[in-house]
Amino acid sequence: MMLATLEQLQYNSLIDGFLDSVAERNLKFYASDLLEKHGCQSHEELGQAVKRATEVCSCLQLPLQENIKAVYRAQNGQVVQDWRLSPMAYMLLVINADSRNELVAHLQVELIKRALHQE
Repeated sequence: MMLATLEQLQYNSLIDGFLDSVAERNLKFYASDLLEKHGCQSHEELGQAVKRATEVCSCLQLPLQENIKAVYRAQNGQVVQDWRLSPMAYMLLVINADSRNELVAHLQVELIKRALHQE
């Protein structure tokens, strides 16, 4: 009886690992990329943009595990929080960053222009 349970746990663990890797295959960007491009001025501002992007995904019932994943990375000898993002989540991050930032404002206007040209 106990052996069957242990085998089931191992099997479930393998399946969970496979499903996680499938969900993560589209996480191609890091949120910190926006800091490097000067789209956010601080990790706090970046965290707020990630929070808003997460809220958009939750509101529309988009699977978070396929769009946003918290990770920790070494940076200048310290461990800092970052996020791996799908292309869609990265764009949500950009449009939810501080619109007083020139890069963010330009990207927001460009998205609107593209949407209007598709009509």
